[in-house]
Amino acid sequence: MTTLSLHADGHHCGAFQSIVRERRLRSVFQPLIDLRSRTFHGYEALIRGPADTALERPDQLFDAARACDQLAAFDQLCARTSIEGFVAQRLGGQLFINVTEALFDSGWFSQDSTLRWLHELGTQPSQLVLELLESDLLGEDSRALAEAQKLRELGYGLALDDLGQGFGRFAVWKRLRPRYLKIDRSFTASLADDPFKAAFVQSMLLLADASQSVVVAEGVESERDLLTLREIGVQMAQGYFIARPHAHPPAEPARVTRQALDKAQPALHALASRGSIEQSVLGLARRINPVHPNTKLESVLRLLETDADLMSVPVVDADGQALGIINRYVMADRLFRPHVRDLFGNKPCSLVMSRDVLRLEAKSSLQQASDLIADSSYRHATEGVLVTEQGQYRGLLLVGDLLRLVTEFQVQAARYANPLTLLPGNVPLNDCIDRWLREGNRFAAAYLDIDNFKAFNDRFGYRMGDEVILLLADLLKSRLTLGESFVGHIGGDDFMALLLSAHWEHALGQILQDFEDGVRGFFDDRTLVDGGYWSENRRGDAVFYPIPSLSIGALCVTPGMFDSHRDLSNVLAELKKAAKKLPGNQLFVDRRQQPPQLAEPNAADSSPAALAYQAG
Repeated sequence: MTTLSLHADGHHCGAFQSIVRERRLRSVFQPLIDLRSRTFHGYEALIRGPADTALERPDQLFDAARACDQLAAFDQLCARTSIEGFVAQRLGGQLFINVTEALFDSGWFSQDSTLRWLHELGTQPSQLVLELLESDLLGEDSRALAEAQKLRELGYGLALDDLGQGFGRFAVWKRLRPRYLKIDRSFTASLADDPFKAAFVQSMLLLADASQSVVVAEGVESERDLLTLREIGVQMAQGYFIARPHAHPPAEPARVTRQALDKAQPALHALASRGSIEQSVLGLARRINPVHPNTKLESVLRLLETDADLMSVPVVDADGQALGIINRYVMADRLFRPHVRDLFGNKPCSLVMSRDVLRLEAKSSLQQASDLIADSSYRHATEGVLVTEQGQYRGLLLVGDLLRLVTEFQVQAARYANPLTLLPGNVPLNDCIDRWLREGNRFAAAYLDIDNFKAFNDRFGYRMGDEVILLLADLLKSRLTLGESFVGHIGGDDFMALLLSAHWEHALGQILQDFEDGVRGFFDDRTLVDGGYWSENRRGDAVFYPIPSLSIGALCVTPGMFDSHRDLSNVLAELKKAAKKLPGNQLFVDRRQQPPQLAEPNAADSSPAALAYQAG
């Protein structure tokens, strides 16, 4: 069989139109397993054409649809076929459907006729999850993005497919905040043996936690990879090890899958030991014995008098549901007065119980925990936080402990992925360097730093500063090909790039030129003519600052040159300093094959030992 080109001939269009007209399409379904409950969460529908023909595979069908200018109509037919098959077999859970931008643009899913059709079938939008294909095309003002947001309001679930395959998906993720994030199979294959992939998946989990999204790992084909995903904390997975796509899929996981998940958890790599916010919250919560609402106030008073460190007593009902908190200071204010204790000692403690207290479900996201702290008052700080699981009391957490926990997770998240640019942070970057050094790869390494950035940030504000950082991040994403490069955001205005391409100098030179052109858009004509602007320094003196420029220090890394990322990073830092000593946008390349101390840079030096050249 051959794959169609985008320019289908009349024969292919005729065959395609015949398939559509006669509805000779079929759906197969692949289950998604919830690794916590060990049950199927739902099924992904995959479309197929007539068996043993040139139009059997979905990529061939969609190529033909594009070539015949029938993409939206064909995608609508695929969605109908998948939904009808799902309903006819009475498959449980969610139905995941791959949807092109063309179908989003058509508005079909939100039309009244479609909603009526779903109702007549006996299903509803809340059972459907639409996986966004061609995600890189969803611009900030695109019709597809607006339609997707409308669909979410109607109850449809949204999923972002192939996360990690292209940088554009990260931008869509930030704007769309989908319910599900599906990690590309290239990051789950052989995951158990690759610390770099594990670091990437972990960083996605931390960011997904902040956006309250559920991570789904695709392409799971071995028991070890499945157990590694579970250990890291991924909630859902799909792949051949769990179940292959089938016209009549199973209703529950196979015995081999259940047996694998029943095994004791192996310690496959250090990342998993970092734990989730749920594990940390339950670990920090203090299991203070609760009282019932009809417990006499005198009994609660004796508890507080016996334990001087006990600040609050949780109150639960007969089923263990958390009702509120009795705080020591509230008790003291109301009862530790003459005769009051005698009068009210036999009354139920619910009289002085605070119901308006901070509550945190153990499975809350990092963002929810942060919001809880932000909304707390001084009274809440003295009472503590009721930790619950589905409303059941699990312990009491001090607000200070929760604040330290949230801070720790935020710092950890920043190490794995920068929250502004969503580029990998220090840990994945260092892992990649060490892996490439171990494998003996020949690659280029570059350290990028924005000159005069601090002055610009102070003069024009953090928002404008973030825009300049994002400008550089976007240039790195667009100019450096994924698979041939690895880009990391070290922090602030510092970036690092690792490049396997033989044309790395040209790519870095182009980034230098593009940054110079792009940063001009932040200034008026007068500032551009002057080459900078006047501003006060921190001593209050008027100082002239040049327009921000970009300095890059780079070298080619050959096998055996460095032992670890630390050695390479030290040399790159010196090269970056050398570039910054030169005026304007500069790329300073070290030509030496060994990493001794660098000589002082000279603008006129173009010897084989070092080379600096300027943009423009």
